Amino acid sequence: LFRSKPPAINQRPASSDELNTYVGMAAINMCTLSQSKVAFKSAMESNLNMLVSVLTSKHGSQVPGSQAPLSRDQLANGSLFQLVLRMDGLCGKNLPADWKKEFDPLLAQVKQAIQSSGQAPKK
Repeated sequence: LFRSKPPAINQRPASSDELNTYVGMAAINMCTLSQSKVAFKSAMESNLNMLVSVLTSKHGSQVPGSQAPLSRDQLANGSLFQLVLRMDGLCGKNLPADWKKEFDPLLAQVKQAIQSSGQAPKK
């Protein structure tokens, strides 16, 4: 992943609205890319990189509910969960077959992880 400069001390955590906006932008981009010849893995890596970079550079690696800055891996994993759920709601049923082969198992893993944690999935 692209490495951004260390976060500035005066940065504030992302608000729920900001995080929702960033994930929404990435999901729209993923849905658009699914209709092109871009490979699923490349599109996902690019969008996760964008999400992690924005959260790191603009918000000091902090998201709603975090008491301290999160690692890049924690940000990527959390972003992945939210991105997959948002994509499912926006374009999951319309993904091309080559994307569905990778997306559907990932969606099942995310839903299983959420169910195991006792939380209801957010779309």
